[in-house]
Amino acid sequence: MRNLALIFLFAGLAAAGLMIQDSRVPKDAKLNRYYMTKTIWSFVKNPDPEVRALSCGLCTVLIDTIQVMIKSNNTDEEIFGVIEGICRSLNVEQPHVCNSIVEMFGPEIIFVLQRAIFTPDEICGAFIDDCGQSENPLQELWNMTIPGNKPTVKPWPKPQANKPTMRVLHLSDIHIDRWYAVGEDSDCNNGKGIDAFGTYALCCRVYPPTVNDREKKAAKSPAGPWGATAKCDLPFQTYVSAMKHINQTEKLDYIIVTGDFEAHDMWDYTKDRTKANIENITAVLREFFPHTPIYQAIGNHEGVPMDGMPAHSMDGYETHSPEWLYEELANTWAPDLTPQAVQDVRYRASYAVYIKQNLKLISINSVYCSTWNFFMFLDQVDPDGTLQWLIEQLLDSEQKGEKVHIISHIPTGVNYCLKGWAFNYYAIINRFENTISAQFMGHTHNDHFQVFYENGNPSGRATHFNFIAGSLTTYDFMNPSYRIYTIDGAYSGSTYVVTDADTYWGDVNEANEKNQEPNWQLGYNTKKEYQMHDLSPESWNSLIKRFEKDSLLFQKFHTHYYRNKDYKKLCPFEDKCRAEFTCAMRSARSYDDKNFCPSNTK
Repeated sequence: MRNLALIFLFAGLAAAGLMIQDSRVPKDAKLNRYYMTKTIWSFVKNPDPEVRALSCGLCTVLIDTIQVMIKSNNTDEEIFGVIEGICRSLNVEQPHVCNSIVEMFGPEIIFVLQRAIFTPDEICGAFIDDCGQSENPLQELWNMTIPGNKPTVKPWPKPQANKPTMRVLHLSDIHIDRWYAVGEDSDCNNGKGIDAFGTYALCCRVYPPTVNDREKKAAKSPAGPWGATAKCDLPFQTYVSAMKHINQTEKLDYIIVTGDFEAHDMWDYTKDRTKANIENITAVLREFFPHTPIYQAIGNHEGVPMDGMPAHSMDGYETHSPEWLYEELANTWAPDLTPQAVQDVRYRASYAVYIKQNLKLISINSVYCSTWNFFMFLDQVDPDGTLQWLIEQLLDSEQKGEKVHIISHIPTGVNYCLKGWAFNYYAIINRFENTISAQFMGHTHNDHFQVFYENGNPSGRATHFNFIAGSLTTYDFMNPSYRIYTIDGAYSGSTYVVTDADTYWGDVNEANEKNQEPNWQLGYNTKKEYQMHDLSPESWNSLIKRFEKDSLLFQKFHTHYYRNKDYKKLCPFEDKCRAEFTCAMRSARSYDDKNFCPSNTK
């Protein structure tokens, strides 16, 4: 999830890397923090909601502010101090967050900016929609050589009747908050200063006090013991409750986990804390499922700083190396992997392993496609050869007549994923559509899917799709959920396709009111809820078309998407809302809405 303070920080530090002359700023200008804060606030309070948000105007003013300081020969520490001060003055975040986020991300951003030159338009346009006229650096395209000789496309395979099936648990975005505090405010905007930015990034916890903090006010919405449908992450005991329930009600063949264990307090991440979380959360899984294989994919919140994972080819790699993290993952995941897979995790946090006869599971480090992995700004082209490695794995399986499941964290259809990676991944999926039986992802915290099309033409043939599972965390404003797939089982000639999916969730507000564990209940069965005869790409494509015509059916999807029954509040203008959602369902390539949804981008 993008954090407002992080956008604020990047814009400020990016400006510190620019020595561009600006006619609006006198060369001998001296910084006046009050004036700059007032100027930024004039953009924030603009009655036009598109301008009122922290957007283009604020970004430009912040860059101008830092340029003045550079011309006045201010030090990095002084520049950081101004960014922190304005952040606190505008009440962008808790004072602790304003201070800590600079310390956490500052060195990484400065490292990148010293090696890459960006214009103000590129900086603001990269992180704020419709801001800036220059080409967005996040939308850089690069090409890969995709193997030719694609086999004749086969119809989506149909499982044989009366054959065994598998039950597979999909967990994603667990995000346990070890500092979750019962009774603290779940709506933690404390009204201090200018309240322009709404609720802070993470609530239901105690923040370190600062000298300027006002007297603490009573909590408007006290956090309950089992969680809160707010900007709050998951209490540890709710995670344990879910695992206990699954243990008592399911017989699983294996488990997939698609990343993100840490809470959303990315300003306070440490390597030791992240390693402890990886070990503990995995240990709980093994405690409840001691004989069940567990296959995991890395999430962006495993990075310290968040998303910070450079490729080996980067100059200065040793200084910012994620090897400590990859080593931790390799050691923790090792019991369920082969020696070669463990070695691959140590290098690129990706691996391939056979989990059933003629079924290969490939776990991909999609943090290499993250727009917030600032190291990618230096060189986005196939970090650590990951997509080339994926092609080799798929080609090997194609030649052997095997099936493949892919697990990954960041879906390629969301704009959190760099455009170049997304376009190449899309082409790879289409090239190997006969071999790939399923894709499982997370990251968004929502329950949805994306369809792939031949030649990227949404009017043409649907080639594939991905399952994007809802989060176990409640962040933000959702109930915790998990999913269990029914998959064509291990037998000679198995298709290994997903034949159905059951999504479960727990009502934490009800649990808090009754002072008991959440009632983990079936939210919906996919085929029954959406009247699908199978879960083929064409069936998902047909479902999108039915959503466009059937309001009640779309409302069901929308409720499941948020795990929140207040449909009208979340989607007040149904036609526009529905068009945006169906556009997203067709868009498995980032930054490509003009292609997939031309009517939405006029």
